[in-house]
Amino acid sequence: MDFLIGRQAILDRKGKVFGYELLYRENPSMKTSQTNLDGDTATLRVVVNTFLNLGLDKVAKKGRIFINFTEDLITEKLFETLPKERIVIEVLETVKAKQEVIKALKEAKLNGYTIALDDFVFEEDLQELVKLADIIKIDFLELSKEEIKKEVEKYKKYNLKLLAEKVETEEDYKFALNLGFDYFQGFFFEKPEIETKKDVPAYQASLIKALRIVNDPSSQIEDLIELISGDFYLNSKFLSLVNSPFFGLRNKITSIKKAVTLLGEAKTRKWLNILYISQLAENKPEELAILSTVRAKFASLLAENFSVDEENAYMLGMYSLIDSLLELPMEKALKEFDYLNEDIKEALLGKDNIYKQLLDFIILYEKGDFDKAKEIMDKFNLTPQNINLYYFEAVEFADNIYTM
Repeated sequence: MDFLIGRQAILDRKGKVFGYELLYRENPSMKTSQTNLDGDTATLRVVVNTFLNLGLDKVAKKGRIFINFTEDLITEKLFETLPKERIVIEVLETVKAKQEVIKALKEAKLNGYTIALDDFVFEEDLQELVKLADIIKIDFLELSKEEIKKEVEKYKKYNLKLLAEKVETEEDYKFALNLGFDYFQGFFFEKPEIETKKDVPAYQASLIKALRIVNDPSSQIEDLIELISGDFYLNSKFLSLVNSPFFGLRNKITSIKKAVTLLGEAKTRKWLNILYISQLAENKPEELAILSTVRAKFASLLAENFSVDEENAYMLGMYSLIDSLLELPMEKALKEFDYLNEDIKEALLGKDNIYKQLLDFIILYEKGDFDKAKEIMDKFNLTPQNINLYYFEAVEFADNIYTM
């Protein structure tokens, strides 16, 4: 398994996850002729490794999975081996509207497959592709705002949806939203408008107060039981969690005391961090909460390789997006969480230490910047096999929680 594979979220207008695009890279360290894979081979490897080796639910518990298709793979009808209800055939920008391509895509459409055109710019000789498309992806880094407006006008007469990709800022997201785009891909949701003079709202302040109790080493297991029992939302959510297939218990648990005793103090604190962070993210795109949890689990699995404490690594990932959740500068946001380890706080503020290197690696991996991630992999003796297993274990862990 000498490849690196990740995913990038695609959100709808309500901030819900519509699906994920698979990000793929052959191991950059390979020096053989296989290093320069063509698009067909790359896609084949993604398909085989994703759907056979990893399993569909490890990649994404819900939503569509966008997979790149080259001309040859379209005409060879590789899509017929894939579940039509879960995948999107993403036609690469290099594909031309040849007769055999159109014929194969018409067959795919007839059989219920969803078709997206990647990095698309309208040209008259590509009209046949546009007529078959369900989704057009428009690159926000490649085109100016005026060019994007003109592109949008061209598609109004077609029955399709528009996806804004490489949306990196809140400004670009609002621009796309106002233009009527249906889906959004990029890291805009990680960087909302930060208000330096903003105060923490009352509902968030109460959650932060609860988090203090959860993470106070002097608090006892009885304090945790009291905290959960006194909050209707937390009470029902915690019991639902404990009784879910995730834990696989034979007998139903109806008592908070019994649930906490069963999980133990350390695990209860960990789960309460997840539940409270997800509440902080309630009015934000759901991927923020999912991504915080993915990062937490991924960081804890990587902890041994980076020679850091597993619990601290977990907290690093869990709180890595706290500035976005509170819409505050990170320095101001962290003042609310003075219980965090000093090394973690320094890493979150951008100061170079071992935790910062761990977080840098995770972020590079998320963005599909596998070449830069490889530099850190080499430094800490990380292999693609382990990284893929850790990453998708973290993805599955988070997806299981947020699909309960």
